[in-house]
Amino acid sequence: MPRKQFMAYLKILLLLFLFLSLVSFGLHRHWKNALKSYEENRNSREEVQEPLSLLPSEEDEEEPDSDSYLRFQNEFQLLNQIEEDESWQKNLSLRRRYEKIGELYDKEMQRLVSYYSRNITGNERENFFAEQSVFLSQRSMESKKELSMEKTGVEENIDYLKKYIQLTKARCSVLLEKIFEDQDG
Repeated sequence: MPRKQFMAYLKILLLLFLFLSLVSFGLHRHWKNALKSYEENRNSREEVQEPLSLLPSEEDEEEPDSDSYLRFQNEFQLLNQIEEDESWQKNLSLRRRYEKIGELYDKEMQRLVSYYSRNITGNERENFFAEQSVFLSQRSMESKKELSMEKTGVEENIDYLKKYIQLTKARCSVLLEKIFEDQDG
């Protein structure tokens, strides 16, 4: 191989090596930044999940005790405190904050429905589930009324979620009253 061809071949290999090194370095930085942002997001999600652990799980509910009304009332008040606590949601967007709060109230409502339905039988039980179905469909319709053409997508979502939370809180209050009446009676 002539010396000139050898030098051209060597230059091409050197340029190829340099190019691949730069690509490798760039990918390494990109992956490192992606991993860092993933870990930050995961940590913020863990912080968001922390207040959820304050609420009892459904397994804790297996043994109904005589002061169930007070227990549910305390949980409901805890949800109100979580909703008002600005430090809990500081890492979340406003829409995501309302989604999380809505999920918490929805879970609490499901726990109340589950507890109350275990204590009733027959027609009363059937009527209760029919009433609950009507509530769920009305909640959806009432919340959708908050959507309009004059608002931006974010405002619509937030107004929808606020209405959803408001209606769910009201239903939880009604269910708490039913549980209280059931324990008194």
